[in-house]
This record gives sequence, C-alpha cells and structure tokens, in this order.
Amino acid sequence: MRKLFIYSILTVLLLASCKTTEKKLGMKTDNINYSIEQAIVYKTIGNFNNLVPVTMNSAKTKITSYPAPLDLMYNGRLAKPTLLKNGYLLDNRGISVNTVFLKFTYEEYSKMTEAPSLETMMNNIAEKYPFSEIYHCGARSQYSDNGVKKLNTLIDTGFAGCKKEAITPLQTEF
Repeated sequence: MRKLFIYSILTVLLLASCKTTEKKLGMKTDNINYSIEQAIVYKTIGNFNNLVPVTMNSAKTKITSYPAPLDLMYNGRLAKPTLLKNGYLLDNRGISVNTVFLKFTYEEYSKMTEAPSLETMMNNIAEKYPFSEIYHCGARSQYSDNGVKKLNTLIDTGFAGCKKEAITPLQTEF
C-alpha cells in the first residue's frame, strides 16, 4: 500500500514536470500571448483577400483546422481581412504561417450548410505558400478604429515593436 502511494506521488510529479510545445490558449510563447486577440498584419504573394483561410500541418500535407461556414463572421460581417496601406492586411480570421487559402470565397463558403470534406478542401487549395510577410503587433484591443490608422503608421516605421514570423518559402516538388 505504501509503495503504491509513493509510485502515485512520483507519477504525479513526473507528469507535472512535463512540458508541451503546443500553443495553448493563455500560454505565452515567443512574447506572444495567445489568450488575447492578436493584431496580425500580413502580406501575400497574390490577392487572396476574399478566399477562405484554413490551417495545415507544417509539412503542408493535411488540413488541421478549418472554419465552419458560420465561423466566417466577425463583428456581424464576413471576416475578410482589413485592407491596410502598401498591400498589407489585418487578419480578422486567425491566420498563421501554416495557413493556406481555399478557392472558395467568403461568400460561397458562408452560404454552405456545412464545411466541405477534407478531401474537397485539399483539392481546392488556391495557394500552399501564400505569405511574403507576417507580423504580430500585440493585442488587438490597443488599436482603436479597427487599428487601421495606427497599423498604417507601424507599416511606415517598418513594424517597430512587432514580431516578424519566419516564412517558409515556396516548396517545389519534383
């Protein structure tokens, strides 16, 4: 009985000391607090402004996260990105370095009764490597008027104080 108690305590201590590399809600990683809605500014290699974003694994071999059609709303309207100066966009949907864009527009997708199958989504990826730049510019709540004026000023200053993401370049498959 005493050995079982000691083994139980050791197991609990061992599990408590384990770390995870996942970015969980409320966890702070690389000075980015994921429990607070982030102001993410990005630029793409083409015009994907009206196309639905989904998230793939880092190898870009499978879709790991996608919105339900009703999830495309933000503040009562479609969650298309907000246009900023010099071709930059303010994210309203939740993009990351592993985001890709489907060939479906926000309007088409939002009218669907359910999300397309994963196979259909994989067959309708418009671009696997769409980003040329992504910046994390802190808590979105610090930007009034949807952030346009202040974020345009950040663009002019070269994103002073923002964290730049490392972008995976286009991968050529042979």
